[in-house]
Amino acid sequence: MKYQSSITKLVFDFDFDLDTKKRYSCPECSSHSKRKNPKDIQYYPSTKIAYCHKCQSTFFEYKQFERKQEYLIPEWKNITDLSDKAVKWFTGRMISQSTLIKMKVYTTNEFMPQFNKIMHVICFPFFVGEKCLNIKFRGAQKSFKLVSGAELVWYNFNALKNFKEIIICEGEIDALTWIENGFENVISVPNGASGKLEFLDNSIDLFEDIEKFYLSTDNDTAGIKLRDELIRRLGAEKCHLLNFKQYKDANDYFVGYGGIELKNLIKEAIPVPIKGIINIDSLYSEIFDLYENGIKNGLEINNPEIDKYMTIELGRLMIVGGIPGSGKSEFIDYLVSRLNLIYGWKSAFFTPENYPLKYHYRKIHEKFSGRSFDKKTDTTDFLSIFEYIKDNYFYILDEDDMTVETIMKSAKMLVKQKGIKILVLDPYNKLEHQYKSNVSETQYISKFLDTLSNFAKFNNVLVILVAHPRKMQIGAVPTLYDISGSANFYNKADYGITIHRDKNDNGSMSNAVDLHVQKIKFKHLGVQGVAELNYNYNNGRFESRNHGINCWDNSNWLDLNQNKTDFKTGIEPDYLFEQIDEIPF
Repeated sequence: MKYQSSITKLVFDFDFDLDTKKRYSCPECSSHSKRKNPKDIQYYPSTKIAYCHKCQSTFFEYKQFERKQEYLIPEWKNITDLSDKAVKWFTGRMISQSTLIKMKVYTTNEFMPQFNKIMHVICFPFFVGEKCLNIKFRGAQKSFKLVSGAELVWYNFNALKNFKEIIICEGEIDALTWIENGFENVISVPNGASGKLEFLDNSIDLFEDIEKFYLSTDNDTAGIKLRDELIRRLGAEKCHLLNFKQYKDANDYFVGYGGIELKNLIKEAIPVPIKGIINIDSLYSEIFDLYENGIKNGLEINNPEIDKYMTIELGRLMIVGGIPGSGKSEFIDYLVSRLNLIYGWKSAFFTPENYPLKYHYRKIHEKFSGRSFDKKTDTTDFLSIFEYIKDNYFYILDEDDMTVETIMKSAKMLVKQKGIKILVLDPYNKLEHQYKSNVSETQYISKFLDTLSNFAKFNNVLVILVAHPRKMQIGAVPTLYDISGSANFYNKADYGITIHRDKNDNGSMSNAVDLHVQKIKFKHLGVQGVAELNYNYNNGRFESRNHGINCWDNSNWLDLNQNKTDFKTGIEPDYLFEQIDEIPF
């Protein structure tokens, strides 16, 4: 039978036995293992899925689960027409007609949805090899669109195959600016600073052979965010920063200073600091942005009861406590699902208590579908939700090595290959802790938490750790100081929260859940307080205590037709992604 790997999308032949205890060699990682004849794949007949406990690749039965993405190929006509207005506008940006012709830029009339009418637009074709895979249309008032259903690829993609050093831009105008100045080794993201990076996921293998990257993103908040994500994914050791000083981007700098100064930017590029001494020049963009715009609050999850106490920021360590059965894991699954739905944050879980993983998958599926995971009651499209979760959720579980070092190594791989932004360790006591005789438990926990905090900071990841408190008096609300082992669970957390539920008269846990926000290290991220919630037993979501059962959210979050609420309020509309001077059409 043919099975496809979730990591490389390659298809392999397997002849799995029905014995669920039998292990097999993984074609993805066994050849790189130092162990002799490693067998890390386990097959699960009930789901027809195999999972590698070493490299985290999941193998799906090819005929049953594979849904190849089919992209629309735009009709490409070898158009070279450029209106006088377009040529004049580009001349004002110091980009010559010869560069436009080289890059096959042209003008035409096209329907633009932002204005609901046909407009005169500039067209930027996206080629891979000799084939045009997409076209961006730019019109008046910063309006733009890409071909609906076409594949997102890098602008000037072919440079990736021809050069060992690459300049990465935020838009086509900046890319044309570098080409105008003789730099053919330039690419641009297709959808601006705030767009998803699926085109990077699909081409990540090509970046392994690139020796150096020059990051030419805009000198604003969105550009800094894109720059930092590229550093995170491509590796700080390969990345160099460009300083546009008071100018917004490469084209503004070129117009302001001229070509000689633009070329000098490459010579003066600053390597991204990795360890040790940090050059203050490398922080210029962040410092200038803070000066211009001030400090920003964290991100909301569109649950008012939670948002008024806690907003989320990457690069932080969140520690979650609570007595057994209080709903810690359910809340984390809900929080992670909201961050994924609204902001596209992918996540990795170390969660041995949810093994077999199909049980954890069930809970995640319910969060998105809004229905109980049961064919009789769930009317949503199973495979659509499965495909979505498969692309956004990943698991780390090597039963032979559950040390934090191994987990961090796997998580680092998932940062680069998949772009995860959340790492969940659930719970602390299931990790393999290696105490040394000359180190106290308090000292060990301090170093352990430093490892998590540093991973969060240097990889721009939200790390969530679940830790159980010691035995508590009935009805008492634990704090992070009550977690067995060390007060450092409170001291070193950026977020410290406790999930608590009281028992009913019959001794069972109440449906009312209190989220105690006990520590927020930075005041721009929230305040201490208690969010009063109800647990939605239909799907594991958390509702306001003021909402009656008839007002609970049981909608399918992935069905935009059914669910009219715009969950993606944290993401700007497509036509606002790339802010450049208005094209005067």
